[in-house]
Amino acid sequence: MPEFPIALRGYHRHQVDAFIARVEGTLGRAQLFAPPVTVAEIGQVRFAVTLRGYRGSAVDERLEEYLREFETKENARRRRLAAAEADRLAGLVRNVRFVTTRLTEGYDEGEVDSFLDTMLVALRGRTARSADVRAARFATTRFRPGYSQPDVDGFLEHLAAEIDRLG
Repeated sequence: MPEFPIALRGYHRHQVDAFIARVEGTLGRAQLFAPPVTVAEIGQVRFAVTLRGYRGSAVDERLEEYLREFETKENARRRRLAAAEADRLAGLVRNVRFVTTRLTEGYDEGEVDSFLDTMLVALRGRTARSADVRAARFATTRFRPGYSQPDVDGFLEHLAAEIDRLG
């Protein structure tokens, strides 16, 4: 727990200590006896000013450091979640199976498979774009095996929506 210099007029020491204890507990550095602190709370916290309290500038600087630390942790968490989601989508693309057609019109299997391979590479490299998925066009087949057009179109729309959601 950080120590702050005392000023003639400064932040109420017990309020600061209690809040800092919550922050430290939220960060996992101390036991947490109260609800975890949010980034918004750190940015909006106000302390009463009393005689012989903590120097406000020192407390404010430490709160700024906490804000940066929370944001760094949050960004790392978001990156991990995005990577996990991209891996989940890659698994979805890798394992998709479409109904095949013979007598009715369908999409050329080789073209669809090639496009899905390209999407797998893009998902793994975090470069997948929903616009590319929506712009995909395939040759059609008749009297030879092809993929059901509604199946492929539905899957590609779902994939594009998931990529959009990932941002």
